[in-house]
Amino acid sequence: MSNFTFIKAEWPELHDAATKAEGLVYPDARAACFYTRRALELAVTWLYRHDRTLTLSYQDHLSALIHEPSFRQAVGPAVFTKAKLLKDLGNQAVYKISAAPNKRVVDLAFSFVRSLVWTARQRSRRSANSCQARRSRQIRLNALISSSTT
Repeated sequence: MSNFTFIKAEWPELHDAATKAEGLVYPDARAACFYTRRALELAVTWLYRHDRTLTLSYQDHLSALIHEPSFRQAVGPAVFTKAKLLKDLGNQAVYKISAAPNKRVVDLAFSFVRSLVWTARQRSRRSANSCQARRSRQIRLNALISSSTT
């Protein structure tokens, strides 16, 4: 059973990348990093399409999107740092010839993708749009991310 079953109907492409990453964390850390980065890219792209407070970057590749000031402000420094780490792990997995990333690092990166999926889910068309509800979700997201790194 996947941790991502709840998103399958609404986001099948994100579900596909996330479940592939989930299934590969231990048998193939390099492939897990690739699919985790893919899931991150899909989640970030979705957030840009559905959150009007985010300003589309001058370019649409992942690095430009996560470095865009409105994104960095919206997610905060902890989430930004983890998104950057995950992007870099994915790039390393694809382009570096060196050994595959440490499985603990892959676990950490993958837990961040779960957090991003949770964020996207909270901002989906089924969620409340009030400022108070959004603030409450951000508090829960910060708590979830903090607990996933300990």
